[in-house]
Amino acid sequence: MLVDLVNTKSEDGVTLSGIVLEPETPRLDLLVDAMVMIHGSGGNFYLSPSNPRAMKLRDMGLPTALFNTRGHDVIGGRAGNIRTGNAYEKLSETHLDVKAMVNFMVERGYQRVGIWGSSLGAVRVVLAQAKNQDPHVNAVISLAPLRFSHDYYTKCEMAEEHLKNYNDAKALVEAGRGHEIMFLNFPNPGGYFSADVYLDRHCSEHYDITKSYTDAINCPLLILTGTEETHPRMLNAGRDMANLCSGHDNVTWIDLEGGDHGWHNKEDDLFRVVPEWLGLKNK
Repeated sequence: MLVDLVNTKSEDGVTLSGIVLEPETPRLDLLVDAMVMIHGSGGNFYLSPSNPRAMKLRDMGLPTALFNTRGHDVIGGRAGNIRTGNAYEKLSETHLDVKAMVNFMVERGYQRVGIWGSSLGAVRVVLAQAKNQDPHVNAVISLAPLRFSHDYYTKCEMAEEHLKNYNDAKALVEAGRGHEIMFLNFPNPGGYFSADVYLDRHCSEHYDITKSYTDAINCPLLILTGTEETHPRMLNAGRDMANLCSGHDNVTWIDLEGGDHGWHNKEDDLFRVVPEWLGLKNK
């Protein structure tokens, strides 16, 4: 596929590289003028499952960008004093990345931008718009959102493993070794996190979008989950986000029967639901 290789920079100096896919004739009759797609845990723009989806959006007339966040790959390197990569990413900074991505598209002439995140990206877009309240963001798509909650994890069927990770991470931090990498199977099977990040992300309520943030979004919000998402970090997350927004007419939640994490087994359904929600009417 032909793309523009681009980069932008967050307010705190992290360079975010990516690609932009431009259609020959952009559509002007949709909810948004352009879409920014945001990867999940340890993802990136060059090997993202979102790449073929970005092509589909482009082919339906929607300019689409994919960027690396500061949490791209497992270990990303450094940006000044900031360690990058999923193992070191503090989600308290993710809104800075999304703001830079949206600003980039606005500078290209797109005034109504959608942000679409998958898995961890689904959390990022909610956190970002809740914090940024960006007037240029006209739609948020949270596909396969995750629940980050120490309280919830300590009561789930994998509580014993989580509590062991918690105690191990706490011991490392107390010993001044919070930067050291832990290999873990909860909540991410085969995951790598620094002890600092494990405590910040998984052993707190800082980023629990099922209890906060989601109800602060005022633009149209689409939450997509599947009935096959049974892991504790996914289970009922969309339901609880929707309940948090009870009475908000800007929120749509769809829990697809048989859908896996990210609807990868229901691609046709995904590209029926999302275009319809964006206002696409076949000509």
